[in-house]
Order: sequence, then structure tokens, then C-alpha cells
Amino acid sequence: MPVITLISDRKTDDFFIGRLKGKILSACNNVHIIDLAHNIGYHSIPRAAFILKNSWRDFPEKTIHLVGVDSECNGKRKHLIAEVYNQYFIVSDNGILSLIFEPEEITRIIKIDLCNESEKMIPALFSFAEKAVMIISGKDIEEFGKKTTEIKKLISIKPICGNSHIVGSLVYSDSYGNAISNISFDLFRETARGRSYKIFAGTTGYSIDKISVRYQDVEEGDLTAVFNSLGLLEIAMNKGNLVEMLNFDDNTKIRIEFYD
Repeated sequence: MPVITLISDRKTDDFFIGRLKGKILSACNNVHIIDLAHNIGYHSIPRAAFILKNSWRDFPEKTIHLVGVDSECNGKRKHLIAEVYNQYFIVSDNGILSLIFEPEEITRIIKIDLCNESEKMIPALFSFAEKAVMIISGKDIEEFGKKTTEIKKLISIKPICGNSHIVGSLVYSDSYGNAISNISFDLFRETARGRSYKIFAGTTGYSIDKISVRYQDVEEGDLTAVFNSLGLLEIAMNKGNLVEMLNFDDNTKIRIEFYD
């Protein structure tokens, strides 16, 4: 069964999402629609990129990913269909592809024209859905526009690393208020070299001197640090919402100091 995933910055109770699914199912009733993420923060390109970067490999070939984040027509906006490892990504040309993929991973990119003048505004996600249904029906994506290699590029934020420290950033907070950083297990291991360390959560003064395997390794209400299933350092509070309690946001830094 064909699969379509949806990412948007609309709230989950927005009837727009239901309308979108209805339009897809009316045109292709044998498709499986997955709500990958909604309500991710208005126009939050980095957050959408993080979600898709860390989830698309779990989907079968031919899956079509629709990203309705910063996607509406503004007179100059381009829209793209990218083919990557036999999956398709329909997005705005807002830099999101550059945050998800290395250039060599992308098989081809097609520039599509969705912003024609009309008597009423058509939401970009509706137009994305129409293209997705056409792909499912067997159309080649090159029928929708021209191949291009010119896309907007954004630079992803990487941890700053020295001999005795790593400074990373909060890149995602999950439903439980756990703070996921961009510090990978491999970077931590290579920099630590068996040394002791302290992990500082933002500017709160709180520190953690041990990596746990699970949240429950500490008492309820205590802070803990774990490497999650993505291999990224996560700061959490057992049975508590860390991000909300400590007012973490996209500017929050996670610092690790190593001691000889």
C-alpha cells in the first residue's frame, strides 16, 4: 500500500489536516497516511528538518513525504520534489533539503510551479497532495517541472568541540519535555577519552556527572542525561517536563566539560 507522510506547523486540531486527508483519500483510497508531526512551531524549518532527517529511513521505498512548513506562495517561492533512495520529498525551497541530505544522497530534484495566479488561494499542502497522488498513479516526477541543482542552502548548527569541552545546542524537545541536543555519542566518546565530566543544562547551574541508560536510573524529579535511540545526548527529568520547567528554547546550550 502506498504511504504518504505529513509534517506541518498547523495544530493537530486544525480541520485543515482532516480536509487534506480527505482530498488524498478521495483521489487515492488505497493509500496509508502517516501524521509524522504537526504543531512543530510556526515556520520552524530546522525542527521539520530534524524530524524528517531522523525518520525517513524507517519508511518503505516509494514513500512520499509532504512538508507543509514555510511552504505557501509569496511571489518568489520555489517548490521542489526530491528523489532520495527511491523515496520522494515534496517541499518548499526554503533550505530544508540541505539540512536533511548530503548533496550526493539526492538522485534528482525537480522544480515545480505551484504559485500560478488564480482567483483563490490554494494551500501549498493541497497542491503537494495532488502531486503525491499523481506519483502514486505512476507519473514520473520530471513530468511536473524541470530538473535543477540550484536549491537554497542552510548551514546546520554543529557542536563546538575543544580538548576539554563540547558545547551543543537544543535541537528538539519531545512530548515529555526532554531536551535533545546535537551532541552525538561518537563525538562524546572521542572527546571524553575515558575522562570524568560534567554536563551543564543551559545556564541553570544544574550539572550531571553520569550518563544513564534510562530515565528511571535517577530519582523522580532529578535530572538525567542519556543517549537516545538516535545516538544523541538527551537531557531529561525523570517524571518531569524539563524544557517547560527550566524554560529551555532553541537558544539553550548544553555544555560538557571534561577533567583530566
